[in-house]
Amino acid sequence: MRRSIAGLVIALVALGATTAASAQATKRLTVAVNFSMTDSTFVALQGLAAAYNRQTSGVSVEVVTYPRYEEAMKTKMAANDLPDLWTTHGWSVARYSEYLEPLNRQPWASLVNPTIKGVITDKAGKFFVLPFDMEVAGVAFNRGVLDQARVDPAAIKTWDDFKAACARVKAIGKIPVHIGGSAQDDWTVGNFYDWTAPSFLITNDRGNARKTLKDGSFDWKLWAPVARLLVDFRDAGYLNPDYTQGTWADVSKKLASGDVAFAFFGNYVIGEAKKQNPAGEYGFMPVPAASTADSPTVITGERVALGVWRDGKNKKEALKFLAFCARPENVSAIATINGNPTGLVGAGYASDLGDLTPYFDRLKGIRGFPYFDREYLPSGMWDSLCKTGTGLLANTMTIDQAVSKMKSDYESLR
Repeated sequence: MRRSIAGLVIALVALGATTAASAQATKRLTVAVNFSMTDSTFVALQGLAAAYNRQTSGVSVEVVTYPRYEEAMKTKMAANDLPDLWTTHGWSVARYSEYLEPLNRQPWASLVNPTIKGVITDKAGKFFVLPFDMEVAGVAFNRGVLDQARVDPAAIKTWDDFKAACARVKAIGKIPVHIGGSAQDDWTVGNFYDWTAPSFLITNDRGNARKTLKDGSFDWKLWAPVARLLVDFRDAGYLNPDYTQGTWADVSKKLASGDVAFAFFGNYVIGEAKKQNPAGEYGFMPVPAASTADSPTVITGERVALGVWRDGKNKKEALKFLAFCARPENVSAIATINGNPTGLVGAGYASDLGDLTPYFDRLKGIRGFPYFDREYLPSGMWDSLCKTGTGLLANTMTIDQAVSKMKSDYESLR
């Protein structure tokens, strides 16, 4: 009896040791991304993680997202408790670089697309993310709706032209612009300002506020025309009627169904629309200029860019997963889903732009500018864009109050 008991104890100890070793051997990597769980990009990144898990022993990669991603990441930075990898939503240098591992020595580093390299590189020449793709975006549209309204998007050069096009769309009983606007999706309103503010303040080479926005001497009275554009759209009936309750998911659904003509988002909104209606005709046009003294432009910058926590306990494993993500087939798949050029170039790297190819071809000679808040506003003012915009839409804030709020946030955050 003593022998059998002793044998059982030994067996249990051995089993416990084996279980502990197994648990210790499996390292769990968390990849945080700024996309909702229903977004095509989130689903695709989950697929990459699953493929990696199937072929890799001792590591389990999980893709997660956080409610109000930007605020969640700020909290995690303050606590120095970050995920193993995360998407940087345009802030790999300005906000996250001190927390990210430099990637200049990675095997794929020399393949970074020259068009995006300057955007993700700091003054010392270091870059911190794998760019799956790069934003080259304007105003997305449903081609069928524009044809029905007899609107030629190539003829739209200024905001006055755009308003005239919206009037034609409204006249046929369609919604000119869908903007979202609900509390949980107020980023859609911030995105509207990221798209439109440059035309008033940045893009005109004959006179702009590039320098003053960066050195702190900007005259915030100049923000009034930017704020007013959204109010003009609302007052003219050019927005979705539920502009204070609409959601991001509604945008692609309405674009796909042919109820909406325009959407102020990158080409990823077209990818979402194609999920709803693959047979729909979609395209995008450059962002109109504020005056005839300027010309239309496009938005450029990070789209899906993934970095590694430099102080993470699983950094070695995280870099291996990033190398897996950098394979041509994986980069190309993500870029294709978002309707963007690949962030890496070379043999095997190519996104299938499909029926968007002619619209990219038309961009020859069109100037590109980065997201407005990423380049010209201090960190934290994204929320100011969203909240002042929704305040204007809901009539809880006047244009003067919106200008004052932007000014005070700018001065305090600097």
